[in-house]
Amino acid sequence: SELGLGRLVGTRTWGGGIWLSSDNRLVDGGIASAPEIGTFNDRLGWGMGIEQQGVVPDIEVDNNPRTAYSGHDEQLERAIAELAEWLEEEPVIHPRPLEPKHDEQ
Repeated sequence: SELGLGRLVGTRTWGGGIWLSSDNRLVDGGIASAPEIGTFNDRLGWGMGIEQQGVVPDIEVDNNPRTAYSGHDEQLERAIAELAEWLEEEPVIHPRPLEPKHDEQ
């Protein structure tokens, strides 16, 4: 939504805007994760309005666990329908193939 590249379909994300590092190896083979990489933009600041809030989708669709287990993905189907509608409204214009170049040697 921020860049206007498309519509987000699904449910609100969990709200992690600071990325975790997992390369802190412990002597027993475990890993200690720690917040390491922040995200920033001029309009929303650190965490880009995501940290502790999540991203609210443009189109809210929650998968029913039972139907998802049976192989029916409502979010994916709605996203495909939205994309098909968008392509009808704004068809992709394919560029003409380039003419072969003549060797000028």
